[in-house]
Amino acid sequence: MSFVFVILAGTLILHLPISSSEDEKIHLRACLFTATSAVCVTGLTVKDIGKDFSLFGQITIMLLVQIGGLGILTFSNWLVISLKGRKSDMGTRLLLSESHGSLPNVEPVRLLRQIILYTFLCEGVGALLLYFRFIQDSPPAAAFWQAIFHSVAAFCNAGFSLFSDNLIGYRNDTTVNLTICGLIIMGGLGFVVFSDLTSYFTPSRSETRRKRISYHTRVVLWTTFWLLVLFMGVFLVLEWNATMTGFSLKERLLASLFLSVTPRTAGFNTVDMGQLTNTTLIFQIFLMGVGASPGSTGGGIKTTTFAVLVALVYSRFKNLPRIELLGRSLPVSVVTKSVAVGAAYGAVTFLATMIMQFLETPTLASVYSHEARGMFLNHLFEVVSALGTVGLSTGITAKLTGASQLLLVLVMLIGRLGPLLLAESLVGGRKPRAYTLPEDYVLVG
Repeated sequence: MSFVFVILAGTLILHLPISSSEDEKIHLRACLFTATSAVCVTGLTVKDIGKDFSLFGQITIMLLVQIGGLGILTFSNWLVISLKGRKSDMGTRLLLSESHGSLPNVEPVRLLRQIILYTFLCEGVGALLLYFRFIQDSPPAAAFWQAIFHSVAAFCNAGFSLFSDNLIGYRNDTTVNLTICGLIIMGGLGFVVFSDLTSYFTPSRSETRRKRISYHTRVVLWTTFWLLVLFMGVFLVLEWNATMTGFSLKERLLASLFLSVTPRTAGFNTVDMGQLTNTTLIFQIFLMGVGASPGSTGGGIKTTTFAVLVALVYSRFKNLPRIELLGRSLPVSVVTKSVAVGAAYGAVTFLATMIMQFLETPTLASVYSHEARGMFLNHLFEVVSALGTVGLSTGITAKLTGASQLLLVLVMLIGRLGPLLLAESLVGGRKPRAYTLPEDYVLVG
């Protein structure tokens, strides 16, 4: 309900004449789409943020992104604890643990303060680096605002940009590419990982036991590293003589790195997504589905869920008695939840893609069926981008019908909250049964 309330409030503010760069108001549906995309830290847009919205409108969008990225529970709990100066109760501790995760050696309220500090520190450093680059192309005041906006959007894993071509104009700029990639990665690792690493590297005289990085952090770092390295190489090979034709070696390396980072889940782009090969788009869909890490600003099924599913398949191939990952056996509850999350995301993707195909191609299907089938990959890409709160697009978002845009609004909200969490919130929690049914076997595979 808090997410819906903020989205509606943002919609009304963006619909005000002061939010538009022109005299006329922006259409209410476009305002709803933009507000949802901002609060759900997606980045899909049907309007040009830099041209169609005034400075007031752009500030509103940035604030919605910040609220959505950090999480509404984070803001509300931080305000209550800071302003009233009281300690957190058990309910607050449970909410924080469910929202951002928990570690045995990190107190939830301490984690909350670290989240706020970590966020503004990363965004501040990122804005400073971007400012020194943007000031070479824009007046100081414009460069200052561009730096802040893009830094917040990158850390919160939202692909909003004030430039009409996103970041294509900076595809060969090392500072912009590495800064944006760094912010996306730091925002996508998760706040618990940051807190764990901070505790590990911070010297303490009182500790007698050897410090160790938690198992969760090791899984996140291991999975993130290999996804980035592997797919950077994949995109470099696939697009070398395609989209990257005529690029220098530096531009090819930066573009490949950016293509491997930005689907996790920030919709910035330094190449035209509509010009990528179908194979690259399919790999991008896969990365958007995986997403960022738990307790982060990103979406998707999460890197840990993907790692558990890979471990499940590998352990079955090896005929191991338990599911093993990085030298540990995983609890059955973790494995079954990972399977449920993957299945839920797959079901939403399938259903939303089929609905969009029906909404967008009823006449084309009867007259030009080959053209209707040709739009399938674009529609699938759009749906996965919305569900994974990524924001990448092949360029069809603004061309979609009003019904399809409203469908994406719903998909973005589902993606930000998570299909299982949303279903549990609407249906209500269920107590575990005190008995089990008799066990039997069925042929599978």
